[in-house]
Amino acid sequence: MKRNNGQPRTGFTLIELLVVIAIIAILAAILFPVFASARESARKTSCLSNLKQLGVATMTYTTDYDETFPEVFHAVSGSGMEHGMSEIELYYPYIKSMAVLFCPSASATDDYNTGWGYAWPPTTASYLNFPQWSNFHHGLNYGYNWGPLQDPGGGLLSTKIFTGTSAPNYNAGIKMASIVSPASLFVYCDTYDTWPNTMAADCLLNTYFGVHQNSALRHGGHFNVAFADGHAKNMPWIGWTDGVDDYLVPANESDRNDWCADPNTPLTTMQSLGYSWAPASVPCGQLFTSANVNAYISANSKANAGWWPN
Repeated sequence: MKRNNGQPRTGFTLIELLVVIAIIAILAAILFPVFASARESARKTSCLSNLKQLGVATMTYTTDYDETFPEVFHAVSGSGMEHGMSEIELYYPYIKSMAVLFCPSASATDDYNTGWGYAWPPTTASYLNFPQWSNFHHGLNYGYNWGPLQDPGGGLLSTKIFTGTSAPNYNAGIKMASIVSPASLFVYCDTYDTWPNTMAADCLLNTYFGVHQNSALRHGGHFNVAFADGHAKNMPWIGWTDGVDDYLVPANESDRNDWCADPNTPLTTMQSLGYSWAPASVPCGQLFTSANVNAYISANSKANAGWWPN
């Protein structure tokens, strides 16, 4: 285009400039979510690699130590004792990398919990070169399979043993021979847990402070999980609340027995350990069937009890 005097035009009109800006804005609106999705996909893949390494490290330790899974020790209530040992101390020589213990998709708030007061035990903090309690409790982003609930066992640990002395309470590790199907047994999983780092359904959301919506969880509610045969995969999880506490279980009901070394072994100590909503005895693999969860929810008088929306 030329000016009226025949000279070439060297600038843009205002309308042309606005059109270019509008096109750039439209492209940005289209591409930025794509870039964000690609970054999260990369983080999820890195997290999956971490879980696989943790699973392999745990199984290697177990093979080397009389085919017995790492145990977990607890402080005696009111004794003034510090927590004795995390299972991570036992198999840490098999991973030798702090980075493996943290999910790249986790935010700072995943570890922040002023309401609990849990911190790394001094032995673990010193061994792993972690700082002590300040404003953060320095928990990990992955949880060990204690069983479908924190203390009754059923997973890689036995029922919690109360010593009744100044010695710490503990959950002993089970023998590998107790496993019915290694390919269907959880070892580690993404979690919002406190420092014990369990993947028990009642602990997975301990430090989650977001909305009760599955898609708002880490990886869009698709947590990475390591299994006892060495493989790891990404799978959907869904939340529910009994009106007081929040729980998280695999979205596919058939996966909810994967906490269990033997899905047919009954859990018999749940009520004595404080789970008043649970039956007196139920096979480990049937604890969180949809029918049972719905019965627990229906029996609860709290108005907000129910499944989380997607």
